[in-house]
Amino acid sequence: MKLHIRTTLAGIAALLFSFGCSNTTNAYYNTLLLALEDRSINLTVDEIKNSKADLIEIKAGVRDSAALALAYIEDNKHKWVSGDNAVLTMHHGLITHTDGLKADLYFTGDLNNNPLANDPFSSQRWERKVDVEDVGYGLTVESSWKVEGEITREYIGFQVPLIKVVESVSFPAHSPFINLDLHWENTYYFHQATKELMASKQKFSPKGDEYVMVYLSRIVREMDKQGAAK
Repeated sequence: MKLHIRTTLAGIAALLFSFGCSNTTNAYYNTLLLALEDRSINLTVDEIKNSKADLIEIKAGVRDSAALALAYIEDNKHKWVSGDNAVLTMHHGLITHTDGLKADLYFTGDLNNNPLANDPFSSQRWERKVDVEDVGYGLTVESSWKVEGEITREYIGFQVPLIKVVESVSFPAHSPFINLDLHWENTYYFHQATKELMASKQKFSPKGDEYVMVYLSRIVREMDKQGAAK
């Protein structure tokens, strides 16, 4: 494990216990330990419902699905810890920084104009700078956003009404990417009623993995509202 990952995880543990050794804090920390186990995710609705930390199911590339546990929130950024000892930082659902991947995303700029933080349901364009390990620094990524329509998808045996938003991404062309596809689509699924992000499919580099994520805790809370999480 990279040294900075050990430091990050130690910092998360210290942060949690700085709040005191309450039952809630202990349960939260135990949830993180559960998510850090090296195994495929196989969580029941009850386990998700009783978790003190929010959970995401994530599938990266061709690897088995694993869990992400929400470690803490800072400056509107959610920091999630994965089962393979990585940390993903997201701004309103967009991956903006990573630790522990083969090629980390070090920086994402212009988050004030992140459509997911403002109005993801209107057609618009967004340009931001990114720094990606072994790829380049200060790279300009352009994307256009549009609502593709309303759909229903099943998660954890529950039918969820969703709004599908598609981001068409264009990555800058330069020599390392001559034979790579520099254009792809990221997809975001919002609950039709609450407008809360429920799932996404995204990547941040033309040679990196695609990350498919489902917000398990959000799904179960919605099931509770509908009386389905029994």
